[in-house]
Amino acid sequence: MIPSSLWGRTASRASLLLAGLLLPASWMNAQDARNALIGAPTVTAYRIGDGTTQRSITQTTIPIVLVLPISERFGMDVSTAFATSGVAVAGLTTSRISGPTDTQVRGNLTLRENLLATFGLNLPTGQYLIEAGQQEAAGQIGNDFLNYAVSSMGNGLSMTGGLAYARPLGAWNLGLGSSVRRSTAFSAFAVEQAAYRFTPADELRLRLGVDRPLGDGQIALGLDFSSFGDDIADTTAVSTGNRLTASASASMPVAGVNAFISAWNLIRLEGEQVGGVAPPENVLNLSTGVSVEWAGILLQPTVETRLWSVDGNRAGNLFNVGLRARVGIGSLGVYPSVGLSTGTLFDLTDGSETRLSGFRGSLTVR
Repeated sequence: MIPSSLWGRTASRASLLLAGLLLPASWMNAQDARNALIGAPTVTAYRIGDGTTQRSITQTTIPIVLVLPISERFGMDVSTAFATSGVAVAGLTTSRISGPTDTQVRGNLTLRENLLATFGLNLPTGQYLIEAGQQEAAGQIGNDFLNYAVSSMGNGLSMTGGLAYARPLGAWNLGLGSSVRRSTAFSAFAVEQAAYRFTPADELRLRLGVDRPLGDGQIALGLDFSSFGDDIADTTAVSTGNRLTASASASMPVAGVNAFISAWNLIRLEGEQVGGVAPPENVLNLSTGVSVEWAGILLQPTVETRLWSVDGNRAGNLFNVGLRARVGIGSLGVYPSVGLSTGTLFDLTDGSETRLSGFRGSLTVR
């Protein structure tokens, strides 16, 4: 059993871990800061196929996050980004979109030692009314399988509220959370000079998380269910399908380094698209790596495998290797990272294969 003297510290840690599921990772990564301004320019590029039909999808993003811990019980952050995405075939650009994204205002309020309230506001500062020459680039980045820093230029005005509760259970910490997002309509793109209205579905999200010490390390398990209503595309109702995500991670010192392993599995249930059924999808991701100190620099090499299937048929696989570092320069924390990808996409009708390769580089400064 966990001693009563550790109740507050343990419950708070589990509650903040659960809040990290309710709020984006950028906020959680800055919890050890007082006031912080975080910049993280990122370049992501994928090449699909070869020869005269080779398609390249490249994205450059400059996100900015301002962290404001107002008090011991209340903290908030504001984040936005500028993104440029482009699609090229055989080296010639066929579609390009560039501009600001939406602005997110997020916060959390500790109501009790083990109860956390969260809120979020998505402000529509991004680029809307996407023209025909920009639609391919805007659509290519919205993908659960590939790993783009920005998946949408804008999602309209929306508000999110949630609660997270945590408590120790024996050697484990248990966390429960729920949140609701309410969205409003916006002009998504233009069709023959006319604005095409889109209303995102409201979302209900339920979460369960547990963690515990494992020797000198830690293990954590999570389960996340998201239920969506109908999106309204102009006058047509469509559904993205409900989502279930299971995750697990463990870390432990091994042979003088800290080793970690993690896995997540995203299941998107059957939905409805314009003209037919949106088949169910599954994305499984496995990753492992180590953290090691070298010459005052923390190095984190990683290896990752991702498998994608649609309606039970294999749709793609991806193998990633990466290296992240942490360097202290005066009062700044600098986190350069680089990653390389290789994989295969499979045609869902005849099973034919298309080669895929990718690159991702980022430089986070806090």
